[in-house]
Amino acid sequence: MKVVILAAGVGSRLRPETEDKPKAMICVDGKPLVQYQVESVRQAGFQDQDIFILGGYKMERIQEHFQGTEIRFIYNPHYESMNNIYSFLLTKEIGDDILLINSDDFYDERMIPLILESQHQTAILVDTRKVLTEESMRVKMENGRLKLVNKKIALDVADGEYIGISKLAKADLEILYRKAQSMIDSGDTDAWYENVYEACASDVEIKGVDTEGYPWVEIDDFNDLETAKTLAVNLQT
Repeated sequence: MKVVILAAGVGSRLRPETEDKPKAMICVDGKPLVQYQVESVRQAGFQDQDIFILGGYKMERIQEHFQGTEIRFIYNPHYESMNNIYSFLLTKEIGDDILLINSDDFYDERMIPLILESQHQTAILVDTRKVLTEESMRVKMENGRLKLVNKKIALDVADGEYIGISKLAKADLEILYRKAQSMIDSGDTDAWYENVYEACASDVEIKGVDTEGYPWVEIDDFNDLETAKTLAVNLQT
């Protein structure tokens, strides 16, 4: 299994912080966000040569930060014109099971073993306790299996929020990649990779793994960044 951290986006809602660096390089308690993610998978037993960072906007800043390590990089040349469905498709070159992590997640590193140790070969981490908002990537499950994942599910019927961390088996990825390619070919370049999950939910068994109340935050704006900074302090105590 390989790790892929998706870090191609611009992070426009965090300007001016992201004028000279990608969102993944914004510091939380003195450390870049992507550094926390790398440390979390190292802690779970991954070696640097098993870690890929998929970049786009100002990717050289991330490469500079990890200079001297064996971490590998994939470049998305279409980070401005396509949504992360294209970044997801670019992971096809890895040719292995992958642990997929959104780079704007700040999370308790204990959640990584939760999904890795799950008996399910393809799974997503779902927070069933967090109060949902219109920004939440909501999920609808049936007997623990993903049926829907989008931001349009009614708040009062959603079963939780997908937090941006997936474990994807190689055999299932082949189906997901074919769908992603088909969607892109048909012009659906503004799609999220979560839309691919939903489109394949009948063909791929994607199970939900509960976050068990471990804290996390998706950093989209400065309020989220402040939440992450507070969480960082709390996790150290």
